[in-house]
Amino acid sequence: MKTFFSKNWHFVLIGFVALIVGGFALFYFQGNASSFPASQSKPLQEQPDLTKYKIATVEVKDDGFYPKNIEVKAGVPTKINFKKTTSFTCIDEVQSLKIGMDVFLDHENNYFDTQDLKPGVYKYNCGMYMFYGTITVK
Repeated sequence: MKTFFSKNWHFVLIGFVALIVGGFALFYFQGNASSFPASQSKPLQEQPDLTKYKIATVEVKDDGFYPKNIEVKAGVPTKINFKKTTSFTCIDEVQSLKIGMDVFLDHENNYFDTQDLKPGVYKYNCGMYMFYGTITVK
């Protein structure tokens, strides 16, 4: 009497190979956020008038925030742009309870206003508390 695997080994092998090829394709063709077709992207949000602000950019990558520390001047209207540069990241949110930051990250540009911050160092993190950064207000 033959077992299931001895009769159907070729189907098991094909399934295993398909699983490996699918995993490879997932990582190899992950692309970046700008490669999404327009039909799959979220509706455009109203963009803030950035002409009145200094912009500091933090890139949100698959392994954290770059740079990890942003310096801004107190009293100078500044917006931090948390720019999501990859679609393959678990970072969907940036938050800091101390300064009231809770920014859900769309693809590309996501702004946080630092206008009311007093001098000091403020920590922020992703929504899962895996990645951290700081804002230094001087």
